[in-house]
Amino acid sequence: MTALLLAIPLLPLLAAMAALCVGRRVPWGGGEFVVIAVALSLILLIFNPDGANLSATWFESGGFRLTIGLEVTRLTWFVAMIVASTALGVGIYSLGYMAERPDRPRFFAELGLFVGAMLTLVLSSSLVLLFAAWELVGLASYLLISFDYAKAGAPQAAAKAFLMTRIGDVGLLLGWLLALATIGTTDIDALIGAIGTDRIDSYAITVIAFLVLAGAIGKSAQLPLTGWLPDAMIGPTPVSALLHSATMVAAGVFLVLRLYPLFEAAPAALVALFWIGAATALVAGLIATAEVDLKRILAWSTASQLGEMMIALGLAGPLAASFHLAAHAAFKSTLFLAAGAVQEETGTRALDRLGGLIRAMPFTGAVFLVGALALAGVPPLSGFWSEETILAAAAQSGVATAFLIIALVLLAGIYVGRATTATFFGGRRPTQMGEPGWPMCAGMGLLALAAVALGWILAGQLGNILPFPVEPEAPTAWRLLAVAAVIVGFTFGVWRGLAPAFGSLPAKFGRGLMAATEAPGIWAMQCARLLDPIEDALDSVARFIAAAARAMASAAHSAECRFDVGAKRTAGGIWRLARDTERVEVLGFGRGGDALAAGIAGSGERLRTLHAGQLYLYTLALFVWTAAALVAGGLMLWL
Repeated sequence: MTALLLAIPLLPLLAAMAALCVGRRVPWGGGEFVVIAVALSLILLIFNPDGANLSATWFESGGFRLTIGLEVTRLTWFVAMIVASTALGVGIYSLGYMAERPDRPRFFAELGLFVGAMLTLVLSSSLVLLFAAWELVGLASYLLISFDYAKAGAPQAAAKAFLMTRIGDVGLLLGWLLALATIGTTDIDALIGAIGTDRIDSYAITVIAFLVLAGAIGKSAQLPLTGWLPDAMIGPTPVSALLHSATMVAAGVFLVLRLYPLFEAAPAALVALFWIGAATALVAGLIATAEVDLKRILAWSTASQLGEMMIALGLAGPLAASFHLAAHAAFKSTLFLAAGAVQEETGTRALDRLGGLIRAMPFTGAVFLVGALALAGVPPLSGFWSEETILAAAAQSGVATAFLIIALVLLAGIYVGRATTATFFGGRRPTQMGEPGWPMCAGMGLLALAAVALGWILAGQLGNILPFPVEPEAPTAWRLLAVAAVIVGFTFGVWRGLAPAFGSLPAKFGRGLMAATEAPGIWAMQCARLLDPIEDALDSVARFIAAAARAMASAAHSAECRFDVGAKRTAGGIWRLARDTERVEVLGFGRGGDALAAGIAGSGERLRTLHAGQLYLYTLALFVWTAAALVAGGLMLWL
């Protein structure tokens, strides 16, 4: 079973390749590959039990060990199910949404890449693999946001999202590198297991927690890195539904949940989580009441809802944050898909140009209403149950915190009630409009059912699914006050539904916030420009080193050529010397020796014939002939 774990993120990636390669030859442009792959991944998740894992050591040296692996825990299984389920609904919707577009193979390839990267991120058991998937998610989001690159503002919005999220990613990079330097491994379980031991001190824990928090702030569009999210709505509707409801923006919340023992050991980081979440939730919720663009309202709402999850995490309520993460994925993706259907039929997202669409698009209107009521927290829909768990955590913290949640519920009711009324109701009677095709309706319908039923399914059972303690229920008085806030807020929003905006002050505040949140990106770009002289200097040094290397190589080549010539000449001389030596040996020593022997023999014979009988004469003759032979041989060798 563990071997099939690898197939969960791999199937969407393979489907992305198939869509890119043969998408133009199949009816749905390769979308069928992605939808089938995501469905299979969802099935494999169902049958992969808690504890299934695949792990290997990638690199080990000097006491440092970099591991890569996938792991199914109760938390990773839960979040992976949310990602795969939402991606399946969005994928089915995309079949109809992209049906007439010639560039749909590229879209589905990028969509499959994103889903595969997101599943890898969620299931990762290693910090280094998590970071790699984290960056791949950022790359895929850049491609999807800028999909319509010819549209005015699309490349800029994608670049803004990419740059602002990279600011936070630097913190995450430094965080896991510090963890590696401290405990010597990138294994997440090892990091969590080291907490409370002498392997890592409290100061290092706090620093790592804040660095990880920086990455979570960037991905989840929290202050001061919020401004990229509304601009990203320029991307296709399925992109907004997937990236900005249950996957990319939820990655920051998941990261904190995955490393929550680290944050529990760093109380200062929990305090920062609370205040960042509270500020983002209030500011984004207020701006949403002033927006006149339907998708931008939903975008600011996403930032506000993610802020609520951060509040819950800061209040030591990870179970409440997890519940709201699942509920938000269901109702927000439903709202985005319905808003996309409206845009496709009307050609606009401006509230002052919409109205009365419930007559022409009853199914879309019903789906949008379900998502809106769930977002507002109307019982018994999913948003009601998840908001109640956050309210319970807030009530344990104090009255002020509980009133903060009540205020956020009130704001949510105002902006979503206003958006619903301005879009689908009113006196307008649009003509020549109708419901989208069945794939789009099927995708919206599946996610709307999740928005209705998810609260009932998870209420009271989430404590058995996730490894977090169950928070006590909210006091009855607070629950009644929350319901009253929902009713008042939604009613007021409906009353204001035909107005262009809820006052001018929130609109001005929103423009100011957008300008302020763009400041980190502008600062980063300016810093990058300041690095240009350094880069130029490094380039000059590199060019000098390259020129020197080429000169040295040329000189070495010339020396080598000269050496080859010398070696050949030397070899030729040696060969000639050997040949001459052979000649000397044959002609000089050989023949001279033979002549000497013959002469000695003849002399001996003559001496014997003469019967001199004197020994010294033989000795003298031998000496003379030997000396003469040596001299003759030496002269021949020299010549």
